[in-house]
Amino acid sequence: FFFFFFFFKQKTAYEISACLVGSEMCIRDRSKYNIPCDQKKWNYLISVFCYILWTLFSLVSHCRLFKIIGTMESPNKNRHIYNNILETIGNTPIIRLNKLTKELGIECEVLVKCEFFNPSGSHKDRLALNLVATAEAEGKLKPGGTIIEATSGNTGLGLCLVATVKGYHAIMVAQPKTSQEKIDLIKGLGAEVVMGRSTSTNDPEGVLKIAEKLSKSIPNSFYTEQFSNPANPVTHIKSTGIEIYEQCGGKIDYFFMAAGTGGTISGTGKVLKEKNPDVKVIGCDPVGSIIGSSGTMYMPFRVEGVGRDVVPPNCDLSIMDDWVKFTDRDAFDTARKVMRLEGIMCGGSAGGVLWSALHYAVEKKLDKTKTILAFLPDTSRNYLTRFVNNEWLLGYGFINEEEYRHLAMESRFLPEEHYGDGLKLADITCPAIEAFPSDSTISKVWPSLKKQNIIIVKDNDASEYKGVLTDRDALAAISTKKVTFADPVSKIMVKDFYLLSKDLKLSTVEKILENKEYVLFETDSKLVKIARVVDIMNKLDTCLLYTSPSPRD
Repeated sequence: FFFFFFFFKQKTAYEISACLVGSEMCIRDRSKYNIPCDQKKWNYLISVFCYILWTLFSLVSHCRLFKIIGTMESPNKNRHIYNNILETIGNTPIIRLNKLTKELGIECEVLVKCEFFNPSGSHKDRLALNLVATAEAEGKLKPGGTIIEATSGNTGLGLCLVATVKGYHAIMVAQPKTSQEKIDLIKGLGAEVVMGRSTSTNDPEGVLKIAEKLSKSIPNSFYTEQFSNPANPVTHIKSTGIEIYEQCGGKIDYFFMAAGTGGTISGTGKVLKEKNPDVKVIGCDPVGSIIGSSGTMYMPFRVEGVGRDVVPPNCDLSIMDDWVKFTDRDAFDTARKVMRLEGIMCGGSAGGVLWSALHYAVEKKLDKTKTILAFLPDTSRNYLTRFVNNEWLLGYGFINEEEYRHLAMESRFLPEEHYGDGLKLADITCPAIEAFPSDSTISKVWPSLKKQNIIIVKDNDASEYKGVLTDRDALAAISTKKVTFADPVSKIMVKDFYLLSKDLKLSTVEKILENKEYVLFETDSKLVKIARVVDIMNKLDTCLLYTSPSPRD
């Protein structure tokens, strides 16, 4: 009304406002302003016209205000409710690295595709959804059916997620080195877990052969066969590759990714090369795998989900321009480092990919005009008892005792002084455990299990330790009829174990025993001994009896 006051005389402005408030005011004050009654209808018309102008003026003002504060759109416009969890798969973010590249003196831009934003924590959700959708469309998977897959965990989690939402049953055949976190999550999604002996394509007790047998024996079942199913690379041709290219605005010079089934790197790499022929696709492969180094002998490694003893059918080697090999330690160290410096919680294979990308950038001296994208497939939350755990790293020799104690002291987990600092693991008196060949029957080792609660399993030629078997595991397997007394111990032994150095300080061992019932170590005479908390307590008895503790202690 101030606006109209300057463009109309005060009398007219009063008439307009009076008409908006009500005609009685206009009639009451008519004599004061000498307003004739026949002007009343004009007052109403003018007031309506001015009210429309005022409304438009207000809307324009509000829009300008929203634009200033960056909220032109309504706060609820972006509100979206998904029909189910499967609709959240994909569209994962790309993040620029800052501290890690600065520390290494890398000039080029290093980006990471964070696939752990998918609902089950890995890029395999994309694959699982498309495998099931394709099988449904082709009539291979019918309502009430069973989904079967041989997996290192991530594909299994994705398939179980899809099966849960769509109402299917799922059976996952897990590899021996699959983390317990993944197995527990698969079971939590309502699926069955069957453990395979190896990932070898020729092993009759391997994950691939077991999955194949199950699919033939279970009616209305579908074996997804991620290693050879053509729907695998198609998944990433239709989604991942296009998504990455659009997110980067076409500015990508090097794409780094590890190969497990080979479907993701082949499909994504194909799209990127079609969009821009100058893009270089660099494969990342663990030392020991033959995917990135044909003609070499396969050797075991600890990183999960990548590398193979053969080149999978879905891995198109023609897509890759180059390969970078990384060690287990390279992968684990880098995954832990990017977690600490950038807050990016990625898995071990992602650490290997990132190490390869950073190493390549330094070696090739890539300048500011280049952009690297490293593909991070999954989350570190799947490996809390593996490389994220300091004791696990120590047990498998990825860090030494000094590094372990530094990490523990840094986290305030170890005191500066400890009675056991002057004593070593070899100094305590503890029993040796019996070793049996892997083809020994359960009936043969049963008396030793009752006596010592644990045995260690060796190769048949007694050259290498293969696993351990506890009384609890043996009893559970026998009572649930998973095995019989005539079966070999190799069928139920636990392969994921480690031997500590006999030279570890007792204070370090004590810390490890906070989360474990026992530790195993090998003596100079090649005997494997088992140490428990009570053994350390017995050894410290003497120290405590003949040492005057400080008032603090």
